[in-house]
Amino acid sequence: MDNEQFQKLVLEQLKILTDGQKALEQGQKALEQGQETIEQRLKSLEQGQKALERGQKEIKNELKFIWDDIKKIDNRLSAQEEEVVILKRMK
Repeated sequence: MDNEQFQKLVLEQLKILTDGQKALEQGQKALEQGQETIEQRLKSLEQGQKALERGQKEIKNELKFIWDDIKKIDNRLSAQEEEVVILKRMK
């Protein structure tokens, strides 16, 4: 192998290495972009989860108020039933 053939071989190998390096860099960039997308989606999911938790808490509070109102109504009905029983006995 003479000097010219050797230089040609070295240049070919350098080109292969350079092309491979570029492909690796592009792959790395695609991975980084994918990672950013995943992080954004995760952040969005976390925000959605927090909103759901707030909504659930609000529903629990509303249900507590409704339950308290039902208890009050039940107490009133019980009192009215007692009055009806007393009135029936008086007749």
